[in-house]
Amino acid sequence: MTSAQTLSSSSSPKRLPFLSWPLTRNDETAARVPAGDTSLRKHLAGSTYSIRMLRYWWVGQAIAEEAQRQGRPLRVLDVGCERGWLKYFTPEGAVESWVGLDWDVRSECLEHADYDEVLQANFDEPLPVASGTFDVVVNNHVMEHLPRPGSTMAEMSRALRMGGIFLGGSPTMPAWLAGLREWWLRRKLRLGRVAPGGHINCLSPRRWRGLMQDTGLQPEFVTGSHAVRFTGSSLENQRWWIRLNQFWGGLFPSLGSECYVRGRRQPAWVSQTQLNKAEDAHWRPFWVSLGGVAAVVVALLAWNAWQFVGGRGERQLQAWIAAHQEGADHFIVSHDASEAALGHRPDVRVADGLSDALILLRELPHAHLLVTESDLETLCHWDAAHELVIDSRLPRLLQDDLMLVRSGGGGTSLREYWFTDACPVKSTPTNGG
Repeated sequence: MTSAQTLSSSSSPKRLPFLSWPLTRNDETAARVPAGDTSLRKHLAGSTYSIRMLRYWWVGQAIAEEAQRQGRPLRVLDVGCERGWLKYFTPEGAVESWVGLDWDVRSECLEHADYDEVLQANFDEPLPVASGTFDVVVNNHVMEHLPRPGSTMAEMSRALRMGGIFLGGSPTMPAWLAGLREWWLRRKLRLGRVAPGGHINCLSPRRWRGLMQDTGLQPEFVTGSHAVRFTGSSLENQRWWIRLNQFWGGLFPSLGSECYVRGRRQPAWVSQTQLNKAEDAHWRPFWVSLGGVAAVVVALLAWNAWQFVGGRGERQLQAWIAAHQEGADHFIVSHDASEAALGHRPDVRVADGLSDALILLRELPHAHLLVTESDLETLCHWDAAHELVIDSRLPRLLQDDLMLVRSGGGGTSLREYWFTDACPVKSTPTNGG
């Protein structure tokens, strides 16, 4: 048995666990691969070490370390076993039995890797295994494909015996960027641009910790695998290149391209709470009062913000009207919101509805009619003489686009601007006053 196949002796969690585990040469692993598994042999033939294959190597070493810690071979559940390649990277003597789960059961797991049992499973449903029966549960580069990682993690934790370990790995990136990427992936899934089984999650180190803690697993390490691959380059023949990548991954897990985690199943919680003594302080009135004060403060801040936003709209409207005031101009308004903002001005006339506003417009020389864009179609039908023109437009004020309309003079005619069956042309109005 080579040094790569001996069991690791360390049992305590480390910040950089990979650096203490012996690297396995590709030719040593290939010697354990049956001749019929040509796909894995091809991956191993290109270099002395393979950074891509580190995803299997680290799990094998972690299993071996746990077997050394327990002093016995372990029962392993490989969730997402695919072809069973993990078995070739696990030191001999570390595992008592291999059980594989996958949604697409591959014959290679039984014929080549010689798993003891391989079951078809939908990872979005309860797993077809008994509770508390495995020493190790592996989920290596599967979680990023699952629609509900939390429920799957809970099922994998259920399968572990108390004190057993979970080993997981996935592509990764910083938490803020992982959230954006997952939103983008889920959007592609909804649009039918990602087939079921594709990448639909992005798990940051922070999310991995949360998933473990939420399902009764105590994180023992969360680390990265490597910074860059350069697959097929001569660098993959150098031990120092592999170790340098692992050192980077350990220092910066979210920048390590792939993230790997180990968590240990905690004992079932047993309540030992005692009743509060009569003299114990009760802080509930304090917290209720503090919450009430906070609610009042938030309400006052919201009210002031609403008033500020509303006042800003009125100020914009007043400035817009003032910019169009020339000499004895009058402004006619017929809407409550406009009246509230401008009713105090001496040059503003308040009309009782749109028809009354048109009468005032014809009576007053140099008058401007202030209307919303939704009023223009009505005005277009009423403008039999084709004399109304758009004077100016102020977009998205008081919840609608506002228009200044006047009778006669230069500018874009109302009929040119607004498209109806009777007015077949619509163009952009001039913005001059």
